[in-house]
Amino acid sequence: MPKFKGELRTLCFSDDPWATRPAVELLASGFTAIKPEVVTVKPSEVSAKGIGHFGFFRPEHRDTLWRGVAEWIQGE
Repeated sequence: MPKFKGELRTLCFSDDPWATRPAVELLASGFTAIKPEVVTVKPSEVSAKGIGHFGFFRPEHRDTLWRGVAEWIQGE
């Protein structure tokens, strides 16, 4: 994505066995015109027992993970 000039934040979860931080950084490195922000989230930081690979999409993360993403998108 050499032409993308917007802001990009990626999330990885410390207990995700597939989308590890190195894997996410490798994917983000394809955005060569910008420096993507890579954020690692530990389950304990959001009072969760685990997040894993698909856990972000669970409703119990509405007030933590989802809210944080929504605030970032809105620029808050």
